[in-house]
Amino acid sequence: MTDSRLPSTWLPRLSRARLLVASGLAMLLVQCTSAREEPVYNHGPSQTPVETKQTVVKAPAADAKQPAADCTEPNCETNCNGPDCTTPGETPDAKAPDAAPTNSRFKKGVAAPKDLSPKEVAEYNIAQGDPSGAGFTLKDAFAGDEALADPSNGALQAVIHTTMGDIRCDLYEDKVPGTIANFVGLSRGTRPWYDKMEDKWITDQPYYKDVPFHRVIKDFMVQTGDRSGTGRGGPGYIIVDEFDKTLRHTGPGILSMANRGPNTGSSQFFITVKKTPHLDKKHAVFGKCKDPKVAVELSEVRVQGSRPIEKVVIKSVSIERVK
Repeated sequence: MTDSRLPSTWLPRLSRARLLVASGLAMLLVQCTSAREEPVYNHGPSQTPVETKQTVVKAPAADAKQPAADCTEPNCETNCNGPDCTTPGETPDAKAPDAAPTNSRFKKGVAAPKDLSPKEVAEYNIAQGDPSGAGFTLKDAFAGDEALADPSNGALQAVIHTTMGDIRCDLYEDKVPGTIANFVGLSRGTRPWYDKMEDKWITDQPYYKDVPFHRVIKDFMVQTGDRSGTGRGGPGYIIVDEFDKTLRHTGPGILSMANRGPNTGSSQFFITVKKTPHLDKKHAVFGKCKDPKVAVELSEVRVQGSRPIEKVVIKSVSIERVK
């Protein structure tokens, strides 16, 4: 009878073969699992405060104010700037004015560092080819409409027309004029913005047209302002944060700027659906919506991750004076 047992010299080879097969299966499993994961964003508000190295290394003073109870919820994904966004101007603009100084440390298509000074923000925008890189004011934003530019005609308001209904918000033009100039300019089409697909700066069209709400978190906020709908896009420039001590995230309906760090805001913004004090001094409040009902309803739609399953968009934004 033939001996069917394997020669002893084969055993090490067989063991190695089994090990290689097992390793290959494990790697395949990891790749398949990773492919199903939701993208992680960092352009926008975090649902809870994030510990910094300083708070880990150095304990707060005994009388230091503790975070509010609202800040103890589990962390959620964050969005470019509230999903991980490359900043605007990521693609070189061949048709943009070549106004960038030759000695500029900023290059076209390179993301802006966080926490730039106002002067550096202007320098960065100019390097991207921004026609308004040196500055954009309320006067520029109101261009072509004298009645809108006259404060005596009433309080400045924005009506955000969405596919779920209108959201009317007061705008704080006296307290944060730069932020309001940016928002009004993008809404009216007086603020130039960069169109990556066309590779040029648009100077006569509203930015907030058919823009989706790309990040929605129940009991927190709804975020929009990126035409690409990914949370990674923007208008091709950044603006300086404006903080007023009287403007806080005090409850539902607060209109505030999304960002990925200090002085990195641009077009993305969010509307709160509850009190969120941990966002104070991190995200610039620039308005308050009179009736947050639509925003609250929007925050409760079905989502995959934090993205609405059924698309909800801003059809347009109207800017008005109301007495």
